Amino acid sequence: MIKVLLHSISQLSITNSFQDSSPGGGRISPTLAQQTMSYAPPLLRLAASPHDTHLLATFSQDSNLIRILDVRQPGQALLELRGHASSINCIEWSPARRGTLASGADDSLVLIWDLLSQSTALTPQGSVINGAPASDNTRGPTASWQCDYEVGNISWAPHSALNNDGGDWVGVSGGRGIWGVKL
Repeated sequence: MIKVLLHSISQLSITNSFQDSSPGGGRISPTLAQQTMSYAPPLLRLAASPHDTHLLATFSQDSNLIRILDVRQPGQALLELRGHASSINCIEWSPARRGTLASGADDSLVLIWDLLSQSTALTPQGSVINGAPASDNTRGPTASWQCDYEVGNISWAPHSALNNDGGDWVGVSGGRGIWGVKL
């Protein structure tokens, strides 16, 4: 599993930076590509889906783009999630809702993503997201919450008798405060 994951992430970086770069116009080896490519931002976070063990969510340093990877299909992103205007700091899959992910960023937003929904509430089909046209593998958020500070971390609250009122809760840290956000 780890070999596949490392291969998938390595190929993702290479695929985005190198297309037909070898002297004969063919593809170059991943090792050579890594040795010769210009600065590629490192991946900062990786979150494995608790419901679909083949899905990973990740983002790079200073990036506002979340990529969903399928470890069974190395080298390409299954989905790209666009909606943050600044660098992302944290991502976490919902433990209760399959295909649901939360993210927080320097734009002070917590965004909720429903990967199982074909349409999104905040970005209609064919729209422009962050200056780029939305493509088939691009999704926008289904919900958002504005924090008073840049979002440093998020965590889904586990279901218990205390919060068994039909809603999900996300804990948010930003600045010197923490908030409980009911979805």
